[in-house]
Amino acid sequence: MAEQLTFLEAVEQRGPYAVWDLMDDDEKKAAAVAFWNGADRESRSALEIALATDLKFRQQSVRQLSAERVAGRLVRLADNLPETVLFQYLFHLHMEQRRPLMVGYLDAVGLPHDNGALDLPDEFEGPDADKVEKAGRDLAGAEGKSALVYLGTLMVADSDFWAGLEPVLKEFASDGSKA
Repeated sequence: MAEQLTFLEAVEQRGPYAVWDLMDDDEKKAAAVAFWNGADRESRSALEIALATDLKFRQQSVRQLSAERVAGRLVRLADNLPETVLFQYLFHLHMEQRRPLMVGYLDAVGLPHDNGALDLPDEFEGPDADKVEKAGRDLAGAEGKSALVYLGTLMVADSDFWAGLEPVLKEFASDGSKA
């Protein structure tokens, strides 16, 4: 039997798809709805085209549909979306529904932010790796898979900036269980 990948290895190999696979159906639906409701027109364009094809609707008609009406299809389409679009699902999930988690983590790391959105000075070199690791380990211990989804999303966004998370993500298997 092949050894299971660590969550870090999965994120390195599969990017946002590894994070997506860690999520349950309700989280996936919430992410799809958050993207549909929060993304700008340009970000939604590729998804609207895919939905129009899937539904056999005109793109203009798809644009008018509510997130709740298309959420199931958005989730089903996710595995075939470009990485950049799937990352936007994850981004909007955190910005819309998981701000307290983000704020708590960024405060623990000591990074300046505006309600969870980083607000870094121009010449900022990067966060203290020890603080990133400790805060990540504490968050994962307190919040479980929700924390791993967030921490994995950070790694997908910028693995160099968040390199301090590597030891934390190595402690978990790709399914979110302790490795």
